Formats: sequence, structure tokens, C-alpha cells
Amino acid sequence: MPDHRMDESAAVTRRILVTGAQGFLGRYLVAHLLGAEPASEVLGLGRSPRLEDAFTHSLQWGASRLEAPLPEELRGALHSPRYHYVSLDLLRQPELTGLLMDFRPHRIFHLASGLRDAPPDHLFRTNVEGTISLIEAIREAGIEPPRLVLGSTGFLYGQVEPDVLPIRESTPCVPIDLYGVSKLAAENASRILARRYDLPAIWARIFNLVGPGQEERHFCGRLTSQAAAIAAGLLPPLVEVEPLTATRDFLDVRDAASALELLAAHGTPGHIYNVASGVESPVAQVFDSILRHAGLEGRVEIDLKAARPADIPRYVADITRLRSLGFAPACPLERSLADLLRYYHGPVTDAARRRVRPPHRATVRAAVEADSAHRYEVEVQAGLLEQLPGRLRGLYPSAQMVILTDPRVLALYGTRLVEALRAMGLEVGLALLPEGERSKSPEQYLELIEQLHALHFDRRALLVNLGGGILCDVGGFLAATYMRGVAYVNVPTTLLAQLDAGIGGKVAVNMPWAKNFVGAFAHPKAVFCDPVVLATLSGRELSAGVAEAIKVAIIGSPELFELLETESATIRSGKDPRVLGEVVGRASELKIAMLAPDPYERNLRRVLNLGHTFGHALEVQTGYDRLLHGEAVGFGLAVATAVARRRGCCSQNTLERIFRCLDAYGLPPRVARSDLLAACGRLEEIRLVRGRSLNFVLPTEIGAVEIVAELSDGEIDRALEDIAAHPTLGKSVGEDECGHSDSISAAANS
Repeated sequence: MPDHRMDESAAVTRRILVTGAQGFLGRYLVAHLLGAEPASEVLGLGRSPRLEDAFTHSLQWGASRLEAPLPEELRGALHSPRYHYVSLDLLRQPELTGLLMDFRPHRIFHLASGLRDAPPDHLFRTNVEGTISLIEAIREAGIEPPRLVLGSTGFLYGQVEPDVLPIRESTPCVPIDLYGVSKLAAENASRILARRYDLPAIWARIFNLVGPGQEERHFCGRLTSQAAAIAAGLLPPLVEVEPLTATRDFLDVRDAASALELLAAHGTPGHIYNVASGVESPVAQVFDSILRHAGLEGRVEIDLKAARPADIPRYVADITRLRSLGFAPACPLERSLADLLRYYHGPVTDAARRRVRPPHRATVRAAVEADSAHRYEVEVQAGLLEQLPGRLRGLYPSAQMVILTDPRVLALYGTRLVEALRAMGLEVGLALLPEGERSKSPEQYLELIEQLHALHFDRRALLVNLGGGILCDVGGFLAATYMRGVAYVNVPTTLLAQLDAGIGGKVAVNMPWAKNFVGAFAHPKAVFCDPVVLATLSGRELSAGVAEAIKVAIIGSPELFELLETESATIRSGKDPRVLGEVVGRASELKIAMLAPDPYERNLRRVLNLGHTFGHALEVQTGYDRLLHGEAVGFGLAVATAVARRRGCCSQNTLERIFRCLDAYGLPPRVARSDLLAACGRLEEIRLVRGRSLNFVLPTEIGAVEIVAELSDGEIDRALEDIAAHPTLGKSVGEDECGHSDSISAAANS
């Protein structure tokens, strides 16, 4: 094979650029280059800010999530004066071109990549467009063509027949998901451009990496995290694992870094190289090794999860081409697994001890982008209600205003607000909506239309919705339809409203056969949340509100879920506005992030429907007046979790955490078994609203969900039986109507 070594003297500094430098492989590659090439200068690129002591991903340690700390072997290297880091998106091509002109690298390692489960637009933007942008920037910079090693993945070979193993670089690529498609597209595009611009490019198809600090979406990281936490007494002796039938080609991340350097120095431009160990390892044996290293052999139960759709039965690479350059793995798999376990017992344990929760914020502000012409602020601040008159006058100095509220909120806050606004010289009227879910009706809506008309409310006026979720829903629908639409703001006064109805612009009234059947999307001009007002709520109302926070946490925030677990007593008391404000703030920020790509819910499969599919059916079944909305959502969360467990989508540990969290807030309340079963028959109306599909949201872990198009009634029936038999939530399934009514009354008086 021809020798392609660079003709450089040792005295000349070799400048090396690494993209994706703060990722798992990127960190190890940078450290290896700094150690192996004393005359080198390394510049790392990435989208994230520079992190001194951690990877960009997080890890699970027991019930907590932590920033993944750097192993000690990386810390010193990355503090070298020969290492520099720049936060720069590769798609910002003019800035990238300027950086290349200044740095003039001799070698470039391109490792920046989208994750396998990222949305399609992100995958193609990062993997394909980012690669093209880098190569175009090299050309535009006019520099001496650098040796270019382009990181790819062994996963793009797709399903390979056993008689084709081991996989050679010439094996046809048949990707089985969009991640593989995007990586193959990036290879093809870069090959065309490298040939066009005469760049010495090499492609590295990297197989299954393992080592200290790896992300837990990978097999070894996920299982070692659990084993270490069980050994430390942080988790029960139950290991969650997919079917252990596959084989993989595992390579230590340190060997992968060495292989990449070898490719840059000696690889043949235009060639593809498999970067792997060349050893086929059954994952069942790897699992046994992890338990053995953790001292857990024969001491754990196995919780079998469903196989992932993209799982491939057998995978092993032919690394003859890489071996011809002198490559030989230095770290056997057993050592890699032992080092990974020591990482959890060392740096991860230390990081957990040092962990300090961020202080609760006094004010949280976020903005909803409804569309290019409508952006509105959501503000969470203790004492905000006292400032509201001045804020409204500042925003709408000459507008007529009508305060829409209910009799209870009128006595607590409404009268003072009206008087304060009138004292400022504003024209202010008052409209009243009776309390209770039955007020969310077409009849009450028409009554409010008449009230606004009697107050001479015109299209330039402002409606101020001051109250709970029902009032925000009805008031928003009123604003959406009165005179074809008028401006409104929400001032939610219940936890449920601050977390749910006050934000998002989904406004509606109920019909006898379905909840929210008549409605619209109409976003407010602003949302003002004051957690101080939550102190006036009953324990039942607070718990019902927390159901929405639990929902949001399950969807996408393990940190919020942990806060709800650890602060349940404080939250249920309603007396600490700092903690309540943090719950509202975190949940609102996450909900707003979910709203951003779809503010008008044109995609009816939105994950925010978690718990609402069965919850809405249960509300209809119980006549809108026996359950609070959040209580029904709580039952919906329990049902979704039980279904997910039955399907193998989530682990038993995930189910137990969700059930315990619900129970800590008295959720769900006791409901007659007959009502629960009858609610299944109400799902047909939800199918009608959602285009003949339930689009049922199921939790897969704390912080992640998936959507399935359909469930059978039998699945929900079995989920209800599982809830009834559960030692924590079994009490929520009653045998008769009397038991249900008594429990609701007791909850109302708590």
C-alpha cells in the first residue's frame, strides 16, 4: 500500500481541526492527538459553549440526571495550552471560511453528527448540509488542501445477511432508518465534492463504541449505568434490557481515536475504512460481563423491554484494510467494561455528591411564536398580580377593558383589579362566568356574548381572563369569535391554568358527547402567572394542577420530574411561591418549546396529548362535574403508563416512578370501575376529532415518549386491571359509584 505520510519535520507545528470536539469520540480524539503529537496544535469546533469538565450529554445516576463528567484522563489533556475551542455551527459558512483561513489546518477530523433519534430535518441539516458546508469552506478559504477524515457510521450498512459477514467496505449499504440514510447521503455528497476540489479525503465507518463517559442510549452505557446504580443501592435489583439475541462489534473509544489518527497519517485518500474491533460479541455475554464486574451475578431480576424496530440481529466488521495500516486494538472489551463501571463509581459518583440544584428563579420569562406576526410573552413572577394594573395600562393605555372572572376569583382579586384600573382612568367593565366545568358550555358562551354586547365591547377593546382553566378556555373562545376576534390576555389563578389552559391558544367549550368539541386556536397577547395566588387553592386543586406538570416532565424533563418527586410536600402545601414558581416556570418553558414547531396543532399527534386521550373520555363519562380536569389527566397518565409497560415500551422502574409520583399528589382519585370501563366507549369521539386515529402517547422513560396510532379497547381494559392490582395505585379503582363519590368529596375537603 502506498505511504501517504505527511512530509513535515518534527519542529513544525501540525495544526489539527476537530469538529464535534465536545462529543464522546471528539473528546477522546482531541486528548489522543495532544498526547501522540507533542508538536501539534488542536482546534475544536462545536455548537455548544466550551465545557471544561463535562461532555455535552447527561447521564442517569439512580433517579437523578447529571451532566456527564469527564474522566480524569481527559481533564488534563483538554486544559492544555495547545488546545483551543470555538463554538461555531458548521452551517455558518462565511465564519467557518474565515476561521479556516486563519488557522490553516494540516488535518481535519469531521465528527460533528446528528443523533440517531433526532428529527429528520435536524439529521439532514447536520449530517449532510454540515458536511457540504465544511468542504465548501475549505475550498473558499484557499488553503493548502488538508488531509480530511470524515467520520461516518457502520450502521449505514443496514440489515446484512449472515453469509455476508464480516462486513467489508465494499458491502452494499442499505440503511434501515433516516439516520443511516443521512450518513450515506453525507458520504456520497462529500465524495463528489472531494473529487471535484481534489481534496485528500478518507471515510471512517465507525462501529459500536464503548468507554467511560459514553451516552446511555448505547447498549453498554445504558446497562452499566443501571448496574452501577444497583450496586450503589440507588436502584432496586431490576435491570431493564432489550432481548439479548443480537451480536455487535464493540470498539473501545480510545482505540477508535488511535485509528482515526492512523487514517489521517497513513490512510489512502478516496478509501473507506471500517473502524471496529473485528470481533463479533454476543450482547448476552456483554450483559453477563457487566453484571460480573458490578458484583451482581445472580442478584438481579431482568425486566425485558421490547426490541427497537431498527435493531439488527448480527453485526461485525472486516477490518483487514485498517489492519494493513498497522492498527491493532489495545483495549479488549472486558477492560472497556471495567473502565466504564469504574467511571460510574468514580467521576459520576463524585459529580452526584457535588451536585447543587440551581436556585429557584424569582422571574421566568418566555415567548411563544404563534406565527411570524404574533409573538407573546409568558411571565411567571411572585407578586405579579399586584403589578398587573400598571402593566395593563402600559400595554393598552387607551383600550376599553373587560375583566372576565368567576364569583370566587372576583372576591379574591377581581374587585381590586377593576378598582385599580378605574383609578388609573381606564374604562373597565366586568363579566362573570359561573364556576365549574358545566359552565364550559355553548349556553354560557352565548350568555357571555350578550354580556360583552351590553358593555359595548368593540373590536379595539381588551378582554382580561382572570381565573382558572375553564375560564381561560371559555374566555379565549369568546375572544376568538366575538366580532370575528378581539385581543385578550390570560391571568391564570390556578396551577392547572398556569401550566395548561393559560398557554397555547387552544380554546373551546364542551358538548355533551365530547370535551372541547367546539373551539378554535386563538393565542393571547400575553400571559401573567403569579404563583402567590396558588396559596388560596385547596389541596385537591393543587394536586389536579400538578398532573399537568407531571405530564410535561414525563414528556421531556427528567429534572422537573425529580423536582416534583423531591418537593411534593412543599408543592401540595401551596405556601412556597418560589417552589411553585419554579414548577410553573420549568413546565411553561418546556411546553413553549414543544409549541414552537406547531403552535396551531396542525400535526394532531402532538406529544402534549399524553394522558389527555383517556382523561378526556373519562371527563365526558363522569359528566364534567365529578372529576377535575387534572384528576382525569392523572388517570390518563396512569393508563398510558400501564399500556406502555404492557407493550414493553417502558420499564417497570419507569412505571413505578410515575405511579409513585402520581400517588404523592393524591392522583388519581378513586373512580368507579364501571365508569373507567365505560370511558373506553367514549374514545370514538376522540378518534373523530383526531382524524379517525387515537394517536395515543406512551411514555418510554422519564423524559421521553412515543406515539402509537391506535390502541384496542382491550389494551385499555388490561391497563385498568393492572392499575387495580398495583400496590400503590390500586385504591384508585373503585368497585361502585358510592365509593367514588365519597372519595371525591373527601378530596374536595382536604
